Amino acid sequence: MNIYKPVGVTSTRVVERIRSILKTKAGHTGTLDPFARGVILVCWGKATRFASFFQGLDKVYRAWIRFGMTTNTYDVYGKIEKWHSGSLEKEQLLPVLAKYHGKLTQRIPCFSASKYKGKPLYQYARQDISVPVMSKEIEIYSIEVLQWEEGEFGSIELRIHCTSGTYIRSLAFELGEETGLGAYLFSLCRERVGNFSLSESIDVFRPGIEPERLLRKSLSVDQALYWIPSLSLNEEETRRFRQGNAVSYSHFLTESWMKVYHQNVFLGLGKMTYSGVLQPKIVIG
Repeated sequence: MNIYKPVGVTSTRVVERIRSILKTKAGHTGTLDPFARGVILVCWGKATRFASFFQGLDKVYRAWIRFGMTTNTYDVYGKIEKWHSGSLEKEQLLPVLAKYHGKLTQRIPCFSASKYKGKPLYQYARQDISVPVMSKEIEIYSIEVLQWEEGEFGSIELRIHCTSGTYIRSLAFELGEETGLGAYLFSLCRERVGNFSLSESIDVFRPGIEPERLLRKSLSVDQALYWIPSLSLNEEETRRFRQGNAVSYSHFLTESWMKVYHQNVFLGLGKMTYSGVLQPKIVIG
């Protein structure tokens, strides 16, 4: 399900809400910070077995960044660490934004769920324990400037298309460092995850929402896995696949995941090898 997460609600609370409505197991495919709003994908029932396949989808964010101060969390919920003097000017920031395109190494916020020695970084941060600065590889496909507010304590509104795992909070912090003005993420909206858009998302916290509405708005898992190619098996191949046995399929000589069907019935996912062998990985039909 493509769900709308409101501001002030945790991703876990969204999942709990869906569980209470549908009376079944459910799990999200990637968190969205409590102060942010927007698209979060939730798998329920048998589809929870496929949740990991959605975690790597690209994201589109709409971000509001304010300059003139920094916070310890890099966002509006954090404690102010430093005030900065100076005026935000377009001519100053445009060359900086141009650097943030393509593959980059990004600093991981100290208040995050990323782990150091088996513990989330936020646990160290809350106890004021210093840990080495951690980073990760990301890719920003595009940054579009939507609005400007120049001058002291200026702001900028951006639309950012990026890989999964990109910290927009870190981007705000780094823009503040590059300009010398300091900056923090004031507001964030996730407008898209893969092909799942904000305009099609469902607000499960609306009063009176019924299970039937969620069922109507749910996609079958094979529909949701739109980027994975399909493969149809005959009777004997289907029997072997359902039993968890490998199937020889010389029509494909490339390594990839495959959605497997028999007579238009979705059987699950298999992994095709370069030698033309289909290995069953998740069998549901």
